[in-house]
Amino acid sequence: MWGVDRPPADPEMLLNFVEKMAQNQFVPSMAKSRDDLAARRAPLQMRLRHSLGLDPWPERTALKTRMLGELNRPGYKIEKLVYEAWAGLPVTAHLYIPDPLEQPSAGLVYACGHWMEAGKLALPVQSFCAAAATLGIVTLVCDPIGQGERLESWRDHGHLNALLVGYSQMGWMVWESVRALDYLLSRPEVDPKRVGMTGASGGGLNTFFTTAIEDRFACAIPVAYPCTFPAAMQAERDLNWEDGTDVCNQVPQVMSYAEMSDIASLFIPKPYMILSGTRDKIFPIAGVRQTASVIEHNYELAGVPERFRFAEFDDEHGYQLSLRQAAYGWLKQWLLGQGDGSPVPEPELDLLPDPYPVEYSAPPTPTPAHVRSQSPTLTPMSGALPGFCFPLDQELHNEAVIDAIVRAKAEGMPELSPLPASSADLPDWQREIKRRIQDTLGSVPQKSPLRTRLFNQVSEDGMMAERVTFQSEAGITIPGLFIMPEEWKHPMPFAIYAGEWGKMQGIHSGLIEELVKAGYGVLAIDVRGVGETATSDFEAATNSLMMDRSLFGQRVLDVIRAVDFIWERCYIAPQIDKGRLVIVGEGVGGLWALYAGALDSRVAAVAAEDSLYSYAALLKHGVRYPASVYLFDVLRHFDLAHIIASCAPRPVYLRPVDGLRRACTEREVATALQPAREAFSLAGTGSNGFQVAIVQDEQSISKWLDAVLDH
Repeated sequence: MWGVDRPPADPEMLLNFVEKMAQNQFVPSMAKSRDDLAARRAPLQMRLRHSLGLDPWPERTALKTRMLGELNRPGYKIEKLVYEAWAGLPVTAHLYIPDPLEQPSAGLVYACGHWMEAGKLALPVQSFCAAAATLGIVTLVCDPIGQGERLESWRDHGHLNALLVGYSQMGWMVWESVRALDYLLSRPEVDPKRVGMTGASGGGLNTFFTTAIEDRFACAIPVAYPCTFPAAMQAERDLNWEDGTDVCNQVPQVMSYAEMSDIASLFIPKPYMILSGTRDKIFPIAGVRQTASVIEHNYELAGVPERFRFAEFDDEHGYQLSLRQAAYGWLKQWLLGQGDGSPVPEPELDLLPDPYPVEYSAPPTPTPAHVRSQSPTLTPMSGALPGFCFPLDQELHNEAVIDAIVRAKAEGMPELSPLPASSADLPDWQREIKRRIQDTLGSVPQKSPLRTRLFNQVSEDGMMAERVTFQSEAGITIPGLFIMPEEWKHPMPFAIYAGEWGKMQGIHSGLIEELVKAGYGVLAIDVRGVGETATSDFEAATNSLMMDRSLFGQRVLDVIRAVDFIWERCYIAPQIDKGRLVIVGEGVGGLWALYAGALDSRVAAVAAEDSLYSYAALLKHGVRYPASVYLFDVLRHFDLAHIIASCAPRPVYLRPVDGLRRACTEREVATALQPAREAFSLAGTGSNGFQVAIVQDEQSISKWLDAVLDH
């Protein structure tokens, strides 16, 4: 626009900020006594269950176990099983039983890491389970959601929709491990007092969180995972957590109240071992050592230092032979009561063939025909069928079942008092909504000086445009375009423009030009992470998900700080009519605008163009909005109609779209938006205060603003 917008792009700003925020989130204090350690346990365990989405515990539905065959191997046998962890959600599993086994023995739940295609048939997984069985340990291993025979879609590990109702991806997997334990304890071959859990990588992650909240385990060995949260986050920098789809690692809010050492210490006083490779690039050894030192201190406080061990090996990420042999010794000591925990050699094993042999660290070139990418149409190698539980043509319905569970939990949400009967009580109801909004968005830093800078100023056709920046908070600089008439004679209304893709979106869409021609000054901004500072929404959002400040909330703050910019500017440019300051947003920017309008009473009106009308429209896994939109547990507190209602009587304009960004009909949105209509009716403005624009014309927003602002 007139050559003003010439960005010095800064794609590192937001990720740098989030990493610094992570380092400052929670600094664990060392427990000072055994009583201090014990006092921390129950509150931490309860908070962790909430973050996982397991408070309250889900219903323990019938497992409906089916035994589909048996494979005999020297020293053990494998039972092929299918059971239901959730009603209607089948789990394919192998149960390794020592042979012979004359009396109940120890049991083990083995959690698979991210071996997406092979799952339970990956050779390192088979090796561990088979070796444990030869030691005399009954071992259960299953295919996690989206892996092995349960691989339906490459997005199976990224159920963002579950976040809206307070579930999490890791919580789903932890619950499946809890149900695996339920099944294992139902077997007569297993002594219920001697059951352990282990796994590497994603399996170490699963072991780590499951054993922190499930008290029936007697021994735990999380491998290639325990670290410090900031160190793991930094190691994943620019990798987008498995290519921008995987949200297993990102347990909501966990970093705001715990470090990994605190969570691991929930297992005290039972035996706990951590194994790691010194060349692990995902969970760096320095962070592992730091975590292990705190856990060691806590076990010493509890008087059982011999029950914790940390061992590191000259290996990369995974459950390599040296790590497995160390684990066998630990299990033998604490589950079987044999030996001193020293490594036990892995025996020669007759394993089932891996149906998808591929070395991920160095894939062969050209790729063999039998190796396929992650896809729901994998074709295994010939002769790999003995280990399968399902037939190859088995239809999977993971996504449909999980979506149904999410929708079922959404029923009855939000848990919110109904609108009051009288207009006199409306302000109290609105204050409660605003409190819930702030709690959901997360903590807010104390406002600091804006440190406004003007870079250049140009004039054309009677208009003046300035390229400006201001500091939203320390470490976050917001670029903007300030556009107004070159000569001001009368106070004029101003619009803050926030587009999902930045200020240039409003220029290309014509919306900014429309506002300028209609007589509005405009401050168009790039909230953090878009426009001039564009970076991965997924990475920044899911990292922030683990803390006490959502990325969405950070961006709402940027819009509110733009209001501060206008108010600060009006003291040196009195032509700004601060009583007619509006926010206009496009796409997800419309949601930022609605939230900012609800929280800041200086905003006279809000217009949201092509914006989502209800979080309920995102409850299908197939709907893909940016990760930042999926606020954890938001639907328990409010929906978007309540955000709009909290603005009343200040006018709100909404051009609604659904979860697939399609224009909506009046009938589609009527029920969801009814609370907003009722609030504006109570406020005495009715349809004049809240307009839903189903049909758009070229100047609909500016015409509406003229009407509601008497411009």
